[in-house]
Amino acid sequence: MRNPQISKPSDRIGLHRGDSAAALRRMRSMIERGRFQGRLPPERELAVELQVGRTTLRKALEVLEAEGQIWRHVGQGTFVGRRPQVAGVEQMLKLGKVSPKELLDARLILEPSIAACAAATARSSDIARMKMCALKRETTKEPDAYNLWDHQFHLAIAEATQNPILSALLEQLNLLRRTPTWATYKKDRMRDPFYSVSKREHRAIIAAIEQHNSAAAFQAMKTHIMGVQDGFYGWAEQASATQGAVT
Repeated sequence: MRNPQISKPSDRIGLHRGDSAAALRRMRSMIERGRFQGRLPPERELAVELQVGRTTLRKALEVLEAEGQIWRHVGQGTFVGRRPQVAGVEQMLKLGKVSPKELLDARLILEPSIAACAAATARSSDIARMKMCALKRETTKEPDAYNLWDHQFHLAIAEATQNPILSALLEQLNLLRRTPTWATYKKDRMRDPFYSVSKREHRAIIAAIEQHNSAAAFQAMKTHIMGVQDGFYGWAEQASATQGAVT
């Protein structure tokens, strides 16, 4: 039976046909077969085993990290699976039964408070990860990569709280944001003025957290989510009007 992972759109993220795509396929295969027990070997050893350069290997690892198949711990290495979190949270909600309004309302309630908490607890490594995710999101031209790095950015803020329950809740919100409707909306958000505004808002959130200013972090995230709400409802109305005109 064909492995469903192989056909993921994220196969194309930052990769060209050839060695990078082949390295990604082989890495997925080794992970699925249980080749790695927890931590991955050092990059130099993996590169030799896959017979690729380290730059090529890093492109494959970047995709796997963005998808949540591996995670990195500064100073300890790269590990298979998602970052540790409270198990079973994903059973609390059903993807097909949550409306965009419910999701956006939940984000507006939860994420400003998560950002405020992160401002009080974030370490330098947490802030570095936020900046990396924001930069990856800003520089990609691929809608799939844009979505993945946006999810990772918001997850990095939750993880900066050092509270696994908040991280698990945010990851559940990310899962809900992977529905087809939300993915289509995100593709549209890559255009200006939405793109530039969102980029500035992300940077403002990072700045407030880096300054350990909880009140500013709360307000910056609230402003961002309210902007997402306005953008989504405007996009939905336009899409509905277009569809009605076609039919």
